[in-house]
Amino acid sequence: MNKLANLFIKTSLVYLAISTILGVLIIPGPGYSFMHSHFALIGWVSFLLSGICYEIIPRFTGKPLFSEKLGVLQFWLGNIGLIGLFFSYPFMKMYMVKQKDASDALLMVMLFGVIEAISFFVFIYNIWKSMEKVSLWK
Repeated sequence: MNKLANLFIKTSLVYLAISTILGVLIIPGPGYSFMHSHFALIGWVSFLLSGICYEIIPRFTGKPLFSEKLGVLQFWLGNIGLIGLFFSYPFMKMYMVKQKDASDALLMVMLFGVIEAISFFVFIYNIWKSMEKVSLWK
């Protein structure tokens, strides 16, 4: 297995563990549901699928990945976005519940959400370019 795929898949397992713990914490109350769902879907599922794609696309196409550097960039942006959401979202909700100005916290949630979205578009671009010259008909 290549290093990039290994990095994504191992990280996805860490996010699966965190998501599982947060899932248990949802039982007494719904306060962790946003974080649980984001760690499960973005952390576990998307990191796992990215790792699998980074391993199998080059194998299936017989061509190297378009850019390993873009894969590393996606990895770091994805982690920064996800961890940033984990820490900023509860503050936004807390301010809103207390009917206080949540604009700074909302700005942070939006910033980390955009970072996360950029990581997905980096992935899309990298995989698209990796498959660009693959013939549909052999």
